[in-house]
Amino acid sequence: MERAFNSIYEEYSYLVFYVAFEILRNNDDSKDVTNETFMKMYESRHSIKNDKSLKYYLVSISKNLALNKKKVSSRYVDYDDEISGAGEEKSDDFSSYVTKFKGYLDEEEISLVVYHLLYDYRFREIASMKGVTTSSVSSKYKRALDKIKKHYGR
Repeated sequence: MERAFNSIYEEYSYLVFYVAFEILRNNDDSKDVTNETFMKMYESRHSIKNDKSLKYYLVSISKNLALNKKKVSSRYVDYDDEISGAGEEKSDDFSSYVTKFKGYLDEEEISLVVYHLLYDYRFREIASMKGVTTSSVSSKYKRALDKIKKHYGR
C-alpha cells in the first residue's frame, strides 16, 4: 500500500502543486494544500475507481482546498520574503519552470500549456475545469503556441 501511495504521489504531486499555486501564488501554502490533497486521497482511496478519476479527483480536491485557503487568508496580509525580495529563488522551485514564458504569454496561456503539455489534459478536461468551452481552450492554446513559435523564431 505504501509503495502504491508513493507511486501516485510521485506521478501527480507536481500537478496538484501547480493547481494550488495557480490559485494561491504562495509556495508554502501550495505545499500545504498538496499534502492535504494527498491525505484526503488516502482517506478515500477505496472509492476511487481508476487512474482517470484519480487524476481528476486530485485536481478537484487541490482546487477546492486552495480556494478555501485563499478565502480564509484573504482577510490577512502576511509579510513574504518573495514579495520583499529578501528570499533567494531556488533553482528546483516548480514555479521557475514556467517563468520563462511570462515575458510573452499571459497567465491563462501558461496554464493551458502546462495542463496540456506537461500533464496530458485534453482540451475537454481543461475546459471543464475552467468552466469554458472546448473551442475556447483550443483556440487560446493555439494562440499560445503561435506566440511561443514567434518568440523562438520558428
